[in-house]
Amino acid sequence: MTGPRLGALVALAVLLGGCGSPTSPLLLRGDPRGYLLSLEQLPSPDFTVYSGAAATDAGWLDTGSAATLTRDGFQAAATVEYLRQGELVDLATSNGPITLTSAVARFASPGGAAAAVGSLASALNARAGAVPLSTGPLGDGGHAVSNSATLDSVAVVRITVVWRVANLVNSLAADGRSGGLDLDQLLPVARAQTAAEQASTGASG
Repeated sequence: MTGPRLGALVALAVLLGGCGSPTSPLLLRGDPRGYLLSLEQLPSPDFTVYSGAAATDAGWLDTGSAATLTRDGFQAAATVEYLRQGELVDLATSNGPITLTSAVARFASPGGAAAAVGSLASALNARAGAVPLSTGPLGDGGHAVSNSATLDSVAVVRITVVWRVANLVNSLAADGRSGGLDLDQLLPVARAQTAAEQASTGASG
């Protein structure tokens, strides 16, 4: 086959083998700080930055899992912490999260990130008093747990969510009054972050 027909087939092969090919999964690259939750994505306007966005290591969510996550292809991570200042004095009657800590870790591949989520889910479940929670569909797979404690004679709870989008592993940890904070308040925030990251995958081919 020669001439225009051969040229058309070559062009088609190049087109089909380009960006977005099933054999070349899309990867999210760049500084993980660019994927962290922003103030505008939080559930109420009274949050402020308590600890600014900063790089962290493979033990950002569970120090005991750091070596495993490194083998899974951990590359970089970042975290930021938010605080609802007005709620601290009303802990006994507060509703919703009082603190929110967002973290994003970038892995070399989606497979490595998926393995990391599995490891982190197991580690979170193994913590004393942990109660596993179902996130339902969240990104490319998620998991959540709650842990209870007492602070100044008030029952409090920490809810931790971990999920994957492509080669990113996200985590969201929230603290609040037991009975005033639940997973349903956090999932819309996680989904907003997920949507932003998924939009990035569509532009990264």
